[in-house]
Amino acid sequence: MSDEEIQDLLTGIRKQRAPVVHAREVAALLESFGCNDRFARKKGFPNIFSLAENLFGRLQQDTASEEEAPQNHGRSAVWAEIRCAMQKFSLNVGYSIPWMALLALEYLRPDVLRVSPELGGALSLSLIASLITTGGFIQMISRSGNFYYGLKQPVLARRNCMSLLNLGLTSSLFLALVAMALGSYFHLFGGNYIVLAAANYVALSLLWMFCAVLSVQGIGWCIPCVFVFSALISTLIDSLADWSGSTLAMLWPWTATLCALGCVLTGFHREEKRRTDEPESARPRVGVMFISLIPFYVYGTTYFSFLFADRLTAGSAIPWVSGLSFGIDPEYKKGMDLVLLAFLITAALVEYLGDSFLRFWQRLATELPQAASETLVVNLRRRHSRMMLVIFTVFTVTALGAWVTFSRSSSVAPTLRILQTAVLGGLGYSMLSIALLETIILASMNAVSMALPALGLGVGVNLLTGYELSHLWGVQFAAAGLLVGSAVVLWKCNAAVREVLFNPAYHYSIS
Repeated sequence: MSDEEIQDLLTGIRKQRAPVVHAREVAALLESFGCNDRFARKKGFPNIFSLAENLFGRLQQDTASEEEAPQNHGRSAVWAEIRCAMQKFSLNVGYSIPWMALLALEYLRPDVLRVSPELGGALSLSLIASLITTGGFIQMISRSGNFYYGLKQPVLARRNCMSLLNLGLTSSLFLALVAMALGSYFHLFGGNYIVLAAANYVALSLLWMFCAVLSVQGIGWCIPCVFVFSALISTLIDSLADWSGSTLAMLWPWTATLCALGCVLTGFHREEKRRTDEPESARPRVGVMFISLIPFYVYGTTYFSFLFADRLTAGSAIPWVSGLSFGIDPEYKKGMDLVLLAFLITAALVEYLGDSFLRFWQRLATELPQAASETLVVNLRRRHSRMMLVIFTVFTVTALGAWVTFSRSSSVAPTLRILQTAVLGGLGYSMLSIALLETIILASMNAVSMALPALGLGVGVNLLTGYELSHLWGVQFAAAGLLVGSAVVLWKCNAAVREVLFNPAYHYSIS
């Protein structure tokens, strides 16, 4: 009996009824097709029942294969989910590893990074300014680079990333000159400290943008390697030249920037070498590209402004009798650094949860019919609530773990001011972690403009509340500005997400 004839009989059996459970059911179906013992003998079987048993065995094999396929598919889906999670974590945890290392040095060996108070204030201000002013460029690089690498157009990705890098560098140089002029005019710091802070600002601005390019290239694991390698080089120079902590503090950003530049150029070359056979598409008009990226620039700048607004208010609350115009209280910095580390680690989880939520949404939209829109809404809202609970739990556990680890290892016992700062800042960063999930969902739906008013209002509340309370009750209450501002951002962004989830089909269709 040929395979074609067997397949015809099996197809006929599958079309007639539900899966059979006995060979005699197959025999009855064969007889209904007009088959009998004579037909079976022509095909090499003694009777119709023998033929039925043969076909029934084949049907059982098909059923086993069909049951095994979903299991294999389920296993492959689990591994795909693990790979996606590892990628998200590697790209985001890379930023928290350097912060963890600096935090460990600050607690375990504070003399290594000790500089003069005036230089420390100037360098802290340059660090905050570099993150705020390049936050928008980081978002534009990520958005544009991911788009063109997703289209498998590495040449266009390189050109757009380099254009944005050049624009960011030009902006940083201009702002550095303006800051030097203003700092000299208002006598914020000494002239030499102003120049050092400006140079540090330019180096850090380039470093953050290079890190964004490395993330786009899919080699985010290079980010912690860049920080570690540059730290090793700085340590080696220190052991050979016996330079001061101030010199090392200025040397490290430029060393890390040069290392990151080498990794970026290598990443561009590697991607273009892999895609030599891909046809190059026409580059979009510059005006159109920037108009499409402006909302992300505003979002990135506003987000980093909110993230470090409490540091600005805390730095301004330093007593005038100290002779400093700006300086962050060491106890405030220790308390906030602990919870900021927890926020950076939780942000990696938030990125993964946002991506998984979008894929869950896509799968539901594919599987459910249009008439089941209420089921879609219920499932999305349930998943959204669970993610918020997971984020809050993970942040709390991470913050408590960081507090126990670093506070007990410090030679100085934690004070009440450090505890107050950590509690206020921890509550603020926990709500900001959830608000970050909401903004990721809105950005995925091309509705990032709905998050901008919330962030703008949050920045204002953060600055005003933190400034007033830090000057009235103490510098540790600058963290209350972060707390109140985060509550405002979460309230507004959560309302926007609930509005999106109320009509998910529309927002998914325009994304």
